[in-house]
Amino acid sequence: MQIVLLSVIVMFGAVLRFWNLGQWSFWIDEVFTVRDAQDLSFNSFQSIPNPIPYLAVKLSIFIGGSSEWWSRLIPCLVGIVSIPAVFGLGRTLYDWRVGLFSSAFVACASWHLFWTQNARYPVFTFLFAVLTAWCFYLSLERDSTRLTIGALACCLCLILSHTLSVVIVPALAVYAVIRLLEKSDRKRWLNLLIFFIPFAMPVFALAFPEVRGYLFSGWGRNEWQRSPLYIILTLVQGVSVPIAIAAFFGFVATTSNRATHFLFCYAGIPLFLFLIASQFQNVAGYYLFWTTPAYFIFAGVACERVVWRVIGPQSEEKRVVLVPCILVVTLLSQTYLYFEVENGGRPRWREAFEVVRSEQKPGDSIVLSEPEMGKYYLSELPPIYIGELLEDKDGFEKQWEDSGRDRLWFVVDVASFNVFDADGDVRSWIRHRGHIVQTLPAFSRAKDRTIHIYLLR
Repeated sequence: MQIVLLSVIVMFGAVLRFWNLGQWSFWIDEVFTVRDAQDLSFNSFQSIPNPIPYLAVKLSIFIGGSSEWWSRLIPCLVGIVSIPAVFGLGRTLYDWRVGLFSSAFVACASWHLFWTQNARYPVFTFLFAVLTAWCFYLSLERDSTRLTIGALACCLCLILSHTLSVVIVPALAVYAVIRLLEKSDRKRWLNLLIFFIPFAMPVFALAFPEVRGYLFSGWGRNEWQRSPLYIILTLVQGVSVPIAIAAFFGFVATTSNRATHFLFCYAGIPLFLFLIASQFQNVAGYYLFWTTPAYFIFAGVACERVVWRVIGPQSEEKRVVLVPCILVVTLLSQTYLYFEVENGGRPRWREAFEVVRSEQKPGDSIVLSEPEMGKYYLSELPPIYIGELLEDKDGFEKQWEDSGRDRLWFVVDVASFNVFDADGDVRSWIRHRGHIVQTLPAFSRAKDRTIHIYLLR
């Protein structure tokens, strides 16, 4: 029965993840990943700190080409595999019912769906984090050297998927200390040394000024204003408010459970470290996407514990699983919005460049906040970075007039302009000198991702 139910959940999740996989336009970070993956070679491989996603995207492109569908194929398959992986972790920590609930929540979650349909790294961190947690927990339960080595391999793959995922190491270290206080023998110490020594050795590299300079070169730069509250709200909004509430009650209901201590370390310590780091460094909430399995599993615990019981005439106990239904309906409603309203959580870049292509003339140029998008979708038009206009509007206008007022296309993506053009001066300059050709609206996660297309002539 477990296999049948899990198979249904996985198949449903797979259908959702292949649905419209190639319809959504790339967004800027995807374009960077695809271009870097295409250019990936042995020499460049050595300079990439998180090579696994790039290798996967390069393989996807090698199989079928650089279209949106093919570039996202392997990340999509990894996302599908992560659904039964969450089931395995949930069943190991608690029981098979919690595993089924948590895997069903992952299958229906729009945030997981978004990253699965992305040629980016987060879905890789999700899977490798689940496998790391699964192997590490079992290695301590069974004092197994083989599982310890498996946890180490998965953890290395996690870090090679995104460097900042290394914060899982102190989280596992705290849990390891807790278990050592319960039982400390030679076999357990040996296994923990096998796991942690490879991560302790690079710490000595901090003695070199070059290494310190590389690691901390960006500290203090946080132009996106990602505060601790921003990070917390990103996580809550990502997993959904009902899942977050259910996860809280699942945690409270099992505070004395060893598995609960493990999940708390797994998700809580990285969050704590990120909240501190946000005061110095530009860190985003989605960097902690790999910790969300803990929230889904805690929500599964709440569903398994909190049920509506009806006592029949013959004292037969019937369970009406009301809480899981509410959570699944909530997640599916967000998934419906993802497909039907939010345009997959992406701006409509491809459509914007198709509009420009349909009306372009020889000698046209295009002004963009993200020139790489123009190079990918509309390589025949020379892209101009909007920074020239930001620095000196008068100088930009004089240069345009001196050129004979050549036709200039402006592709204004509202999300980016809201950051560097908060007072709207640049957009006012564009509106007063050009006319709008088309507006491509897109709204997702309370963020305006609309693109306006203007033409100056």
